[in-house]
Order: sequence, then C-alpha cells, then structure tokens
Amino acid sequence: MSETFSDLTHYDVTESEYVVSELAGMELGFTNESAIYDEDDMVVFEKGGPIFSHFNAYPRSCCMLTEFPFNVSFDDTRDIVLQKAGVPTQTKEGYSDLLGKHFLVDNYKIGDVVFTVDYDPHMKTINFIQMRGNRQIEHLMLK
Repeated sequence: MSETFSDLTHYDVTESEYVVSELAGMELGFTNESAIYDEDDMVVFEKGGPIFSHFNAYPRSCCMLTEFPFNVSFDDTRDIVLQKAGVPTQTKEGYSDLLGKHFLVDNYKIGDVVFTVDYDPHMKTINFIQMRGNRQIEHLMLK
C-alpha cells in the first residue's frame, strides 16, 4: 500500500477502523474482530488480524478510481445516480445528533457487496462513495 499511497495514516484499532490517505482522498477500512483492547484506556492486549473490508472514496480520489458500479461518477447528482442505478435497496435520510447534521444515503446491494452513495442532502451532490462486503458490518447488513 505504501507504494500506492504516500501519506497513509497508521492503523490503530483503538482509534479508527480506517487507514487514510488525504492526498488520494481514500479511506481504507478494516474489520478486526480478533483484537482485544480497552477503548477507555486505549490499551491493546491483542492486535488481532485486521482484514481489509471496505473503503470510502471522495471526489478528489477520482484519479485513483476510474469506475464505480452503474457507471456512477462524482460529477453525478442524485437524480443522475437514480437514473443510472435505479431504485436503491435502502435509503436513509434524516438528522444525525452524533454528526450534528442532516444526511441522505442510498445503498445498493450487488451480490454480496454494498455500494453506498452519501449525498449532500440539500445540493444532492455526492459527498463520498463506499464499497463494503455486505456481511462485514453486521448492523449495516442489507437483505
């Protein structure tokens, strides 16, 4: 990964499930169910075995990724994505107290992969795109 991304952050299970490249506009996500750690004291007892399970791509990452499912691009608005991809498997819209803002997210199930498009809820432009294994994040699993 260091050959592709020159500015990767360090993986630390107590801080984040992501390794981030700001320059590439990518967040590489890892699932680490075998790690044993104390979140309060930020102490790792067993590092576990992180498994690459998902990624987030942002508009500036377009030079890294040239194709997304349904031929979606960061230049598309939500209306165009809906024309290209059809009706989402799941749409979530509302206000997040945790984030302190409104959100709009469309999820498409493609086999055992979930293609997620997160939009600016007012402009309907794409904030980021996520790809993940459907079984990797249990509370987000689509049927």
